[in-house]
Amino acid sequence: MSFKIPGPKAAALGTYKPQCEEWVEAALAGDKERCEQVYKAIEAQPDSSQKAEALAYLRKKMKLGVKPKAVQARREPAEPAKKTPLDTMRLAVNLLTISRRPFAEAVLEAIKAEKLSENVLLEVKAVCESAITALRRQAEYRELYKIPDHVK
Repeated sequence: MSFKIPGPKAAALGTYKPQCEEWVEAALAGDKERCEQVYKAIEAQPDSSQKAEALAYLRKKMKLGVKPKAVQARREPAEPAKKTPLDTMRLAVNLLTISRRPFAEAVLEAIKAEKLSENVLLEVKAVCESAITALRRQAEYRELYKIPDHVK
């Protein structure tokens, strides 16, 4: 695991960014000697705004302590997310775009097994008819608002 300082803070640290990241990694590992070496190496550098920023950053980390943020990312989820009926239906619609034959076979099998009633099929038919109407209207609107061929 390598620690990276993100965003504007990294820009403010400038050339001291790798040393600050090294200090944080040593602190996470519990290596106090390495932390002191890095801190003293930064202190020994000539004065600059980046050096002052780096020392302030390290002092803040010393005061508040270093907490690993990736702990939750390492944990495995207890259960996979459950699929909702809507997710299942979306998958079915995607499969319908590939092949309609398995859908038709499944409907006929369900009718033979008396799992589907006439009322259910009428509801499905009503939804399909409204979808067809919406599709036709969409095509009509596309044709209506199409730029004429003679316009350049």
